[in-house]
Amino acid sequence: MKEIIKKYIQKLPKRKVFHFEGFCANCEHPVNGSFCSNCGQSVKDFHRPFFSVLSESLGDALSLDNKFLHTIVPLFVRPGYLTKEFMKGKRARYTPPFRLYLFLTFFAFLLLSHNHMPETQAEKNFTFTTGEGKDVDVLSYFEDMVDENKNQIDSLESDSLTNSELKKGLFNLNISQDTAQTAQSITFGGKGGKNNKFGNSDIKRVIDMWKLNPTLMMDNVYKKLSQTLLIILPVFALFLALFYIRRKHYLLEHLLISLNFHSFIFVIVIVSELLIMTKLGFLQSFAFYLYLLIPVQLFLALKFYYRQSWIKTIVKFFMLSFIYNILLISGILYSLISLVVE
Repeated sequence: MKEIIKKYIQKLPKRKVFHFEGFCANCEHPVNGSFCSNCGQSVKDFHRPFFSVLSESLGDALSLDNKFLHTIVPLFVRPGYLTKEFMKGKRARYTPPFRLYLFLTFFAFLLLSHNHMPETQAEKNFTFTTGEGKDVDVLSYFEDMVDENKNQIDSLESDSLTNSELKKGLFNLNISQDTAQTAQSITFGGKGGKNNKFGNSDIKRVIDMWKLNPTLMMDNVYKKLSQTLLIILPVFALFLALFYIRRKHYLLEHLLISLNFHSFIFVIVIVSELLIMTKLGFLQSFAFYLYLLIPVQLFLALKFYYRQSWIKTIVKFFMLSFIYNILLISGILYSLISLVVE
């Protein structure tokens, strides 16, 4: 079997090795190789057809070389190992952590936007069928709820004005008005534009934006969410540093743990979305259970990297998981609210 694989590998097209002897165009230093030893600039010649340059650039950016394979395997099976190797100085063998994170983020959100864009009218209206066989239109339900709430507030405010005129200051003239404001704030946080609260008009605006172009709105949500996750990543690293402050680790180590953990999350998202694309029922069900590996990965990374007792690791795992869920939910809510504010 090994001989068959070797013969197959030998038949694969080999990448041409570029060698140059002369002077660097940037600093005029003597060059013997592919890069200048003085300034580091590549000596590739770009006086050639555009598509040749384009194909080479895409190949360099998207190729899955040995570094990627050496990185993705321990990322799955050895939590915390990549951070240890990085801090030991063994970095040439692996894909740089932040570059890996950016690549996985791009690919994951590309698959999410492809698989979860509303296409049918039922998907656009969030229509689902109950156990009794009735179709429920969630979008219309929210519209009716917003309109009904607005009518109730207008009615209460009208009653408030009437009572104020009738009582003429003999009693507390603001009771009904306060009631209207309280009802307004309890339902959806007040009218849009007042005190920066997320109110009825804001919800109505989100619904109108969704009806107008749901695909564009989903793209904006994914864009905002990817930016928010980039903020959550260092914040979570700071919480790791706080929880393990007595272990005397550098902040970079906590950041690498957070970075590799998020990279693992996106690997799970990518594999899950690829399984969903198969349209096979049992694989789509399995795709959901893959997400259960995420808390397992975090727990094992905490245990094997920080090397504390099982009890301490379990306690810190639950506390960090709770904090991370709050950060994630806050990030999702921010992504939605920012669509209205902009």
